Amino acid sequence: MLILRMALRNLRRNLRRTLITGLAIGFGLALLVVSSGIADGVHAQMIRSGVSAMAGHLVVQGRGWQEQREPSIVVPQSPQVRAQLERLVPEATVVPRVFLQGLLTSPQGSAGVSLSAVVPELEARVEDLHEKVVEGAYLDGNPQGLVLGQTLAETLAVGVGDKVVLMAQSKGDLESRLLRVQGIFKAGIDEIDGFYGQIPVQTAQDLLGLGGEVTQLSVHLGSDRDAGLVLETVRAALADRRIEVLAWQEALPDLSQWIALDDAALYAFILAIALIVVIGITNTVSMSVFERIHELGVLLAVGMHPLRLALMVLAEALLLGGFAVAGGVAVGLLLNWPLEVWGLDYGAFTGGGSMEAAGVVFEMQQYSDLSLAKVALFAALTLAMTVLAAVYPAVKAARLRPIRCLHQR
Repeated sequence: MLILRMALRNLRRNLRRTLITGLAIGFGLALLVVSSGIADGVHAQMIRSGVSAMAGHLVVQGRGWQEQREPSIVVPQSPQVRAQLERLVPEATVVPRVFLQGLLTSPQGSAGVSLSAVVPELEARVEDLHEKVVEGAYLDGNPQGLVLGQTLAETLAVGVGDKVVLMAQSKGDLESRLLRVQGIFKAGIDEIDGFYGQIPVQTAQDLLGLGGEVTQLSVHLGSDRDAGLVLETVRAALADRRIEVLAWQEALPDLSQWIALDDAALYAFILAIALIVVIGITNTVSMSVFERIHELGVLLAVGMHPLRLALMVLAEALLLGGFAVAGGVAVGLLLNWPLEVWGLDYGAFTGGGSMEAAGVVFEMQQYSDLSLAKVALFAALTLAMTVLAAVYPAVKAARLRPIRCLHQR
């Protein structure tokens, strides 16, 4: 207790330097807390969007489709596999999909298109494309129905109710189907609005001659927390079939890598904060030791053990770090609160529109998803770095020689 009182007194001696160092540490920690919350919120939203529209928490597909992307590679005995998945994971939504490339033609023009063939009522449960329809309506089961992006509709010069012809390769032959535009959506991304559309899954099966087979069975869970356990269960149950079962990270490698790179940038920021802490604390404590050479020599001369002197110096760093960390966490949580409640509108920085990364559309309104476990980890690391940065000045103080110190003023 005496050592702590002495350490506190020493910090108060040069209050200006103490405050500047503490503010630097606290501000860096607060910024780290806010940045972590926003980054995790963006990542969570990207995962939700990617999982809902492009894959699932796990996907079941024909072996080799991930590399070749051929429409002829399907899930063998798809209806039976789907029923088995629904028994294995009754709380999940199992969504069948067929993916194909083709050419859409209208009297006014033609354009290449990437299509997802879906079961409309199931698709509407797991993704929000039906909410982005700006003209007409979403698919309702009509076998001739088609929803397509706004830019693609403009390229073809078609509107709701107009007819188009879809041509696609099926087992080496070119097949065609007459479709009718049922709805036009606007996702806000050129790559989607200009080249993407959806049709009923049965239409694609008939066009490609797939029978009842599908390209992919997408398994959507309530959250991704249990995805690992479900993945192993499904893999074990389907091990004897010509099927590959992938987690979303494997099904969407670009998205997984983008998030990993973004996390790496955050870790680089943490390293920069750690460097600020080390430099600031080392400088503050070293200056404190240098300015008190004579006083420290007196303490050693009257019998203070060098170890206790070193502990006093470390206690100064501990107190400074403790106050800075407490203030930094408090400010960080205070700044993060409105980002959790109201979010951050990126449209104010981009001039409207939408954002895209790794093929996933960003919502313009992003919310913080701060993890209290991460806040505790950042606080503990900052405090630990503060104390470690004071080790060298503490050792230097412990090695002082009383006689030399007493001759310095």
